[in-house]
Amino acid sequence: MAESVREGIAKRFAAAGKRLTPERELLLRIIDRNAHLDAAEIYRRARAENPHIGLATVYRTLHLLRDLGLVHSIGLDDGHRHYEIHRKDHVHLICSRCGKVTEIEAPRALLRLSKAEGFEVHQTRFEMIGYCKECLAELRSLSEGKGGANVTH
Repeated sequence: MAESVREGIAKRFAAAGKRLTPERELLLRIIDRNAHLDAAEIYRRARAENPHIGLATVYRTLHLLRDLGLVHSIGLDDGHRHYEIHRKDHVHLICSRCGKVTEIEAPRALLRLSKAEGFEVHQTRFEMIGYCKECLAELRSLSEGKGGANVTH
């Protein structure tokens, strides 16, 4: 994490009356390096670097990071939440079959429409639920083997 980024994050913590502890910084680094991890995987990776970190610390820190606007959580149909650092405006394509999350740049048309309404966007969160190409191909293959029922969106 670049020093200037770290300083900005530390200021955000201080403004909220919180400290940027080594554990919090570790979790931010893990999420920054690996988008779309769930809490269990973040915990597993954190323990690999700091065997003393507890699961409760991970959950509390994830909630704090979300409350401070540093991370975004994506809720999946199976109840899992995946976490990522807030970055440029983007859309999540979430496969409802395998849980794969793909990011695409937010459509500029949405941003233009919001400006036309006099709305200033400071963050975009948009999720599209469907099937990834691998699951769609598999589902189509299965349906063809069962008499040709079509898979629709």
